[in-house]
Amino acid sequence: MTAIADTPFAKLETEGRLLKPSLNADTHVAGRFGFRGEISYDGPETLLKEVFAVSEDGQPAIGFLAGSIAEFESLPKLVETFGSAFNADGKYLIYIADLPQGNRLSIQFGDVKIFAIFIDGTSVYNELIDTFYVDKIKLKKYDTAAKLDALADVGLKYSSPSDYKEVSYEDGLAIKNAA
Repeated sequence: MTAIADTPFAKLETEGRLLKPSLNADTHVAGRFGFRGEISYDGPETLLKEVFAVSEDGQPAIGFLAGSIAEFESLPKLVETFGSAFNADGKYLIYIADLPQGNRLSIQFGDVKIFAIFIDGTSVYNELIDTFYVDKIKLKKYDTAAKLDALADVGLKYSSPSDYKEVSYEDGLAIKNAA
């Protein structure tokens, strides 16, 4: 059993940022801790919603995280809030409601790469299933931890840079504001 204090989620937990967890514990994969819920990052009203996140034993940062935010402009604050819980080895997919439709951006914040993706009325769960080509019928039979494991297994290996336009945050902001 992994204690949250021994994971990269510890700082977020201590700060009271992990909200409405449907999972905040070990998953079915040995040495993996998972979180499903919401994470506040710029005051209690600014949330990363529909979070799917895991960390692996012995790793200093969250290995995989996906969630949605309302505003592109809050992306730097999100990265700042996570701090050392994010690193260059992690896969971070942030779905953003106010990006123009169809945009898929790769944005570097120091060593951390964020995949910023437009999202509309769908859920992060459905977007991940489509992005990772995971069998939705099989997932329906799984509990919360097993669903997270199935998506994280693919997410941790995710590498599709050709699907994303590499831009700076400022260029991403210009793309967002041009729409």
